[in-house]
Amino acid sequence: MKPEFDNPDLFSFDDSFASLYHLGTIKKKVINVARKDFEEYRVFAREHLRPLALAADLRAQKDKNSLADDMLALAVKHKMLTRMIPQFLGGTGSGVMWGLNPGIEELASVDPCYNGGVIAGHGLGFVALSMTMNMERMEWVAEQTVKGEQEGKPFLIDCAITEPMAGTDYEEVDLLPRARLMSSAKRVNGGAVLNGSKCFISSGHLANYHLLIMPYDINDPVNSNGMFLVANDAPGFNLGRIEDKMGMKAGAASELVFKDCFVPEQNILYSYDDFSESYAEELVMAVLGITRITVGAVGTGIARGAFEHALSFAKNHKWKGKTIIHQQWAQERLTNMLMNVYTARNAYLEASYVLYTTLMPGHMPGFMNTDIVRKMYNNSIAKRLRYTKMARKAMLKTIKSMPENEKQRLQFYSSMAKVVGTDIGMQNCHSAMEMMGEYGLRHDVGMEKLFRDAKLCQIFEGTNQLNRLNMFKYFIGRNIPDVKVFG
Repeated sequence: MKPEFDNPDLFSFDDSFASLYHLGTIKKKVINVARKDFEEYRVFAREHLRPLALAADLRAQKDKNSLADDMLALAVKHKMLTRMIPQFLGGTGSGVMWGLNPGIEELASVDPCYNGGVIAGHGLGFVALSMTMNMERMEWVAEQTVKGEQEGKPFLIDCAITEPMAGTDYEEVDLLPRARLMSSAKRVNGGAVLNGSKCFISSGHLANYHLLIMPYDINDPVNSNGMFLVANDAPGFNLGRIEDKMGMKAGAASELVFKDCFVPEQNILYSYDDFSESYAEELVMAVLGITRITVGAVGTGIARGAFEHALSFAKNHKWKGKTIIHQQWAQERLTNMLMNVYTARNAYLEASYVLYTTLMPGHMPGFMNTDIVRKMYNNSIAKRLRYTKMARKAMLKTIKSMPENEKQRLQFYSSMAKVVGTDIGMQNCHSAMEMMGEYGLRHDVGMEKLFRDAKLCQIFEGTNQLNRLNMFKYFIGRNIPDVKVFG
């Protein structure tokens, strides 16, 4: 039977060729800055991070409560925590976002746990905070992070979404009404009171503040969600256990416990009743539209690291009296692994094109990093203006008013980057372990750690099963009347 393409928009030019469509927006100067950022990530990963990775993992295997203070100190020393903060706020960011995910791939090829476990919570929390357009609190967190680096005392936040009975379903608006939530907030004079717990929170035991999403009405979470910033020493807050997980052991996955925990008004970052139109769905989906691409880059880095381990093994070991690299079966396997790396990389780069030309810019104009802009931006009058509710409402409106097809395209591409990257990372780890045999099982080689770390990436930021349904919802099923995705 001949297929009937009654929907000509299913494979439109904009949907199918994101990089071609947006190619003209990238200037050579921007590419050169991205290249420089990438090289700095490479030096940091290979010369400074690599010597710590295996020791930190082994230490955490022996004592799950040990914290990766040495990795955090390294990040502070090399100004890695402020790379996402622009220079006019005191950070070390170049302003070119195009180099971010290639840099994360570089880090993950050496140690996925560094970005996926140790500082992952800080990056996710900062992205979520930015999407609330609460400029006062966002700039305060940025200032504290910069100050911490300058003083050699790391300042981190995390992002707490997952609960004991609600994980992936908390990240999808169609599933949220059926999630078995156990945590909620209550309005009181001067702020809110939180009760419940969060779990599997990346870098929770390393964070100074905790950014969490929690509904005011547990029976209607979609329309009552709020976002809060909780200090470590807040009355009613306690750190719980650290999970004893299979991979990324050096990155603490923490339990956060709230018992009549008071949050002052200034630390209520977003509430469902802040504005006339609910922004809760757009907020969560915008955050995931950014961070799932990053997880895809981590998965690509894992795939690359596995390839590099297998290549090194093939060059230095023999089988039946012949160096493995000269065996045809090994050459074919290595080539397949390399193709996988490029496939995964293309997926997250295409998703980046969509992200940086819709939801957020791929780079800032060069003049933004000048002293003049820094002084103007930090002027007291400018601060008062951008901290107003009117200014915040206008900024939120830019996201809410994005064309629906662009929102759908971003969700499709970000989920695809996450699934393709992490599945391929796991696949390459399997191939490398099969090639290396019992040698690959040795902890001091590093391959078995990479294998353990890879699995976690298929689970967090929404399981790959959910992300596949997300892709169906926002691409295949978007123009099919009455189709049910999360039925």
